Amino acid sequence: MQKMLVASLMLFSVGAAQAQDVGNTPSSSGLAPNDAVGVHLAPGLRGTASVGFSTIYNSNYYLTQSDAKPSFGLVLTPNVLFQREMDKVKYEVGAGLEGVKYTDINQGPTGYLDAMVNGKFDWAALTRHNFSFDYNTRFGHDPFGSERTELGIPLNQGLDKWIQTGVSGRYRFGAPGALINLETEAGWTGRSYKTNRTETAYLDFRTWNVGETAFFNVSSKTAFLAEVIHSDTTYNTEVSGFPSRDYKSMQYLVGMHWLATGATSGDVRVGRVNYTFDNSAQSPFSSLDWNAKIKWAPLVYSTFTIQTGEQSQASYLANVQFLQNRYGLIDWTHEFSYQLRSRVSYSHVNTTFIGAPDNRVDRLDTFALEANYLLTPRWTGTAGTSYSRRNSTEDGRNYGDTSVYIGIRYNR
Repeated sequence: MQKMLVASLMLFSVGAAQAQDVGNTPSSSGLAPNDAVGVHLAPGLRGTASVGFSTIYNSNYYLTQSDAKPSFGLVLTPNVLFQREMDKVKYEVGAGLEGVKYTDINQGPTGYLDAMVNGKFDWAALTRHNFSFDYNTRFGHDPFGSERTELGIPLNQGLDKWIQTGVSGRYRFGAPGALINLETEAGWTGRSYKTNRTETAYLDFRTWNVGETAFFNVSSKTAFLAEVIHSDTTYNTEVSGFPSRDYKSMQYLVGMHWLATGATSGDVRVGRVNYTFDNSAQSPFSSLDWNAKIKWAPLVYSTFTIQTGEQSQASYLANVQFLQNRYGLIDWTHEFSYQLRSRVSYSHVNTTFIGAPDNRVDRLDTFALEANYLLTPRWTGTAGTSYSRRNSTEDGRNYGDTSVYIGIRYNR
């Protein structure tokens, strides 16, 4: 799952993710430079649609340490998005598909069809009262190279398919110019596997979280903050002969959010996180916790982004309590002209398998390069390449993989 986190960090597909998933398809956002797309449907309502087609080459499809098998794939990615903005209300609803067909795989599934549905709602009820809600459902699968091959599942068995749903809500109290703003957030995420239940039932999990953040606005562009977040992760099914993997965490963070100039912005939060376990044999522990994102645009057409943080993840191994991911990213986006945009990035993910008897640690480094060229206001060409290398303290888990892709996207 590290590659999914890497794809998110690459800013080609920004967002938090499950840090050990492996994806062999390109992670491009598919957006045209300047994003000149959309159709006016009604007052305040705008719709956009796009469809992309690309070919991809992977040098190590199964992500194995030796005897790497290359693959070629055909990727189709249609998406739709509806957005509406009114006086006090904004909302959007989107959906997308990702269909992939591999042409030279002689073991296991040769393709898949994943889907995603998401929505967002913002309501400025009163000057001091703001509400927002987020929803997303993903119909996905565990690809080869991580859980499937690591757990000894035969390559010729059907994919482990799942549905993952996340919902969250936020309430913010305080006027924009007030000295203090308070934000309360609560959310739930759950994943349920739908195939191969004999092997996957114990992977189902759900996570609740609730948090409170206080913002101290020292100026119109700078705010200090203090934050407390509680999370509770449980598994629907435990593995016979192994202790419970359920765990809870408490995060205590302080930091600063700023928009110093039109060219620089950032959000830095640092503190501690405490973990406790239902497994009485696993002692509670605490560690450094942080989350930071800084953007610097020395030129209007050139932007540097630095991200780093700590993120916990539900375990996919019966003898591991959870996975602790510590990550970092450096990204440079440059627009050479109205038509041509490029991105260069490097990311590192350090994953510690908490509770593993062999104290396992995986390290994943990824280098990526992508270019988008605006052929017409609606047609965009995309090309990219990446190299990933995982080094693990556990024998047989190292691998290297090179991906190259080229495609075209139509935006309406």
